[in-house]
Amino acid sequence: MSAHLRRIGLAWVVCTVVTAIATAAVADAWRAVRVFADPEARAVLTWRATVGEVLADLGVRLGVHDRVSPAPDAPVVSGAAIRVRRAVPVTVAVGQTRYRVWTAAETVGDLLAERPGGLVVRPRDRVFPARDAALAADAVVRVVRIETRIVEETERVRPGQVLRADGDLPRGLRRVVQAGRPGVRLRRVALTLADGVVIERREVGTILVQPPQDRIVHVGTRRTIASRDEFVGREILHMEATGYAPWTGPGVDDVTATGMRAGYGVVAVDPAVIPLGSRLYIEGYGVAIAGDTGGAIKGYRIDLGFDTARAAIRFGRRTVRVYVLSTPAAS
Repeated sequence: MSAHLRRIGLAWVVCTVVTAIATAAVADAWRAVRVFADPEARAVLTWRATVGEVLADLGVRLGVHDRVSPAPDAPVVSGAAIRVRRAVPVTVAVGQTRYRVWTAAETVGDLLAERPGGLVVRPRDRVFPARDAALAADAVVRVVRIETRIVEETERVRPGQVLRADGDLPRGLRRVVQAGRPGVRLRRVALTLADGVVIERREVGTILVQPPQDRIVHVGTRRTIASRDEFVGREILHMEATGYAPWTGPGVDDVTATGMRAGYGVVAVDPAVIPLGSRLYIEGYGVAIAGDTGGAIKGYRIDLGFDTARAAIRFGRRTVRVYVLSTPAAS
């Protein structure tokens, strides 16, 4: 073979190799990707190097808050999916403060992770809707601040009452020998607040700062018997009688309308029928002082004092004869 033909053959081989290399290089430069935006899905064959360049070729403009995955400066990989999520306006409410933000977050939790407006959600705070709820345009995300405070409160401790029989006092009369004094208790209370409003109270401890002092009352047990002469010429009333005892219902304490101590020997009357302070003899009951009144004691009704609720209930309701032995005006 001549030298001329050898040169032609060598040139053809070189050309073929260069063409093959160039073809392979061009083929390797093209990449097939899928683009999801606005909200189309497109299959694209591109030779661009970055995600941002691919989007620019397609005319997809990105807003400041839009989110692209992979990032715009990421290299294009054949077979990759490029996703564009457009930002939407969302209102965030924290207590009395509300502000509007733009976000491309997919869920409430994603939004809070962005710390919009510098917001930091603490572990005990409550979030509405739930963190895994999807975000939509114009959604309102509410954060309720939960906090706990320990406060100290004082309360009065009611003193007890000790009754002691006293044979030197006439039956039905009482004498206070020790007035008694309320105690003071300190309570530590844990308050749970939601946006400053108390939603739960829980006592965590108490301390008795000052113990109460019992009230001591001497109760007369000596019977007083009316003499036969006291009945002569006295007014006799036929009345409907019931019994009552102190501390047996709302508004029924141990202090009567005249300041006397309620109990056996002190009865409630209608002052228009029997003047307060009158000395009485009641059949089946004994000598008594008209020392109290009552809302239901009108006309010929009389309420007889007893030391216990059981005794009052046992007396029941009955008609009795009442002798008016003396009145304050006649004393």
